[in-house]
Amino acid sequence: MSSEEKNIQKARQSLTDAGLVEIALDQFPKRIKEVCHVAMGRLGELWERKNDAGERECVARSLGTLKRLENRLEATGRSSRPDTPDPSTS
Repeated sequence: MSSEEKNIQKARQSLTDAGLVEIALDQFPKRIKEVCHVAMGRLGELWERKNDAGERECVARSLGTLKRLENRLEATGRSSRPDTPDPSTS
């Protein structure tokens, strides 16, 4: 396990211990997509206002973090799956 994976696991455990995250790991990708959708909506609202630059930056950084987490989960999911032959090449 890489140090980044350990950090993700440690952060998730901290959030779980605090009662902030109580979802199964297999639900994480779906929840990340939901949160990204909400954050994009909020970012759109903030752009329309032309103020709240600090909040815009926070939301944008959060979206970047969520996207990195989503990519990492996808990569981890792909690497943990056994290799199966592609039926279209058989």
